[in-house]
Amino acid sequence: MRLKKKKVIFVHPKIKLFMRIKYCFIFIFLLPFYSLFAQEDPRFTFSPWLQSFYNAGAMGEKENHLNFTGVLRQHAFMMREREEVDSSNQDENNNGINNNNSNKPTYRKQNGEQILLNIDSYIKQIKGAVGVTFLKDKNGYFDNIGFGFGYATKLRVRNGKLGIGLQLGFLNIKPAYDDLNPLQTGDPTVDNAKQSESFMDFDMKLGVHYKTPTWYAGISCAQLLGGLRISGDKSLNTFKPPRQLYIIGGYIWNLKTPVPWSIEPHVFIRSNFATWTMDLMALARYNGILWFGLSYQLDNGIAVLFGAVPFYNSANNYLKGIELGISYTFGTTKYSYVRNGGMGDFEILVRYGFNFYKDKALTGYGSSRHLYKNQY
Repeated sequence: MRLKKKKVIFVHPKIKLFMRIKYCFIFIFLLPFYSLFAQEDPRFTFSPWLQSFYNAGAMGEKENHLNFTGVLRQHAFMMREREEVDSSNQDENNNGINNNNSNKPTYRKQNGEQILLNIDSYIKQIKGAVGVTFLKDKNGYFDNIGFGFGYATKLRVRNGKLGIGLQLGFLNIKPAYDDLNPLQTGDPTVDNAKQSESFMDFDMKLGVHYKTPTWYAGISCAQLLGGLRISGDKSLNTFKPPRQLYIIGGYIWNLKTPVPWSIEPHVFIRSNFATWTMDLMALARYNGILWFGLSYQLDNGIAVLFGAVPFYNSANNYLKGIELGISYTFGTTKYSYVRNGGMGDFEILVRYGFNFYKDKALTGYGSSRHLYKNQY
């Protein structure tokens, strides 16, 4: 009996990797898009430090490090509301007397605050990174709390690393309409929301991120499920976050000067497939210790940033990973400088990372040819 030789099709490893990357991009771009009633993810000035928040593939940026990143953002803005018509003014208008004050729009000052804590780490045993995110978003008439957990696999591609990550998240949406005075009354969406206390949504984020020693780029899509409601009034189809697309990139240009300076431009584009906005940032960094820069936020303002690694030269290894930053955004919209309104946004950044993998000491006797065999 003659056996037929089985044909074996060999696929080069680089082709396999290319196909995996291609399918990830196709999955992101071919998602069905539709409009929803909702608010979007908070907008932080320190977006280059929060890449793992917007892109799950950026988790585990530093190998063998456990990274903590916290941001506090406070801002104030003005919301135009319905004008209350005084009966005396109405009688005067009927008698032919015009009151100019009644024609002026009324505004209400709203204070916003966002607190973000992000923890991520690369783990050798699983050849990937894991991360958790805690978010408190108080913005206008909403007081939301979010939690997310994600995983990113890491692949070496040429001179950099490619991360493909997925994050699962829960968002508790709590409307606060006690003092709401909208321009138009009788909206069933607002009236029904006043009767509901809070909602809980489940959603996912998918991201692809590539980083080299001198540049990085990433693309991600958030709210893939469009807000899958798991608690609250499920019949009320409102306050669901819309799908969002994030594109981020940056470059590190090391200057050939006696003093070690580097220029780092960053760009961050976000869209909900109905509107889009962009942040352009330029940082100047001295020896990796001090940095400052400017950020132009389209349709928002211009920010000034300062930061430092205060214990860079410390003998204590646990203090070297502390990084502090502060930023202030001057609003450029027509509502930024309304009387008694907010002047801008204020952010504080605290970042800490330390190496929790201890190098193994080589003891005993053996051949030196095996020393570097199992290095990653």
